[in-house]
Amino acid sequence: MRTSTAKTELASVVPPRVHNREAGPRALGRALEVLEALARRRDGATLSGLSRRLGSPKSSLLYLLRPMTRLGYLARSPDGYYRLGPAAFTLAMAALSNRELPELARPFLVDLADKSGETALIATMAGDAPVAVYIDKVESRNTVRYTAGIGERRPLYCSAIGKLLLAYLPPARRQEYLKTTRLKAFTPQTPVTRAALRRALDEIRSTGLSVSVDEIAQGAAGIAAPVFDRHGQVLAGLVLGAPSQRVLAEQPRLAALVIESARDLSRVMGFEAELPG
Repeated sequence: MRTSTAKTELASVVPPRVHNREAGPRALGRALEVLEALARRRDGATLSGLSRRLGSPKSSLLYLLRPMTRLGYLARSPDGYYRLGPAAFTLAMAALSNRELPELARPFLVDLADKSGETALIATMAGDAPVAVYIDKVESRNTVRYTAGIGERRPLYCSAIGKLLLAYLPPARRQEYLKTTRLKAFTPQTPVTRAALRRALDEIRSTGLSVSVDEIAQGAAGIAAPVFDRHGQVLAGLVLGAPSQRVLAEQPRLAALVIESARDLSRVMGFEAELPG
């Protein structure tokens, strides 16, 4: 009986394929309307509330909300309220990072590179995969230095910036990553047990600092600190990249510089609360 009802509802929502040429654009437009409506309501909205606000039948909206929820663009609470999901925030972060963030961060990168003598970078979560991506950099003037190209990606489980962003993911997304990601060893120092990685992530959230030494490549190390937006969400991470030997010799000084720069940039982004560390 349920199967028959489901088929009847589906037929009433989706027009016959021969008459469906404009269904895609209409559905895309309605999906954007849903995202815009929920972006303006921090407390979320029910199916009935969205139906009234958008002037759309509940059956049509439900057909749209289900895949948006499954893909993570929406989240539905037990009380029936829909809110923006983690994928929507990831998309927003990626859009912001491609425009405003590199421009605002540039002076901080220049200052950090000058004070540390090492390569300063800023990275965000990629919009299309669970990896970190560098969006700007200022390279060290040292002959032997850490170098990475803008647009290069780093795994979340074995790089300073990756572990930082992973630590600050919403708990459900972090747990999903830990469950599904194969922890491949790049070097003998790569963390390949989930228990060890979880401990590292807890420490990062406690201290506001992520360190990686020889985890993805022998001789390369990084120190990263979070950049928060005005809502207290981690927007990006500032990173110092350097040869492992220099990081180990000067870790306290370099860490203090990264934390200070990340705090200053966070304030520029509108964050006013007390920062970790």
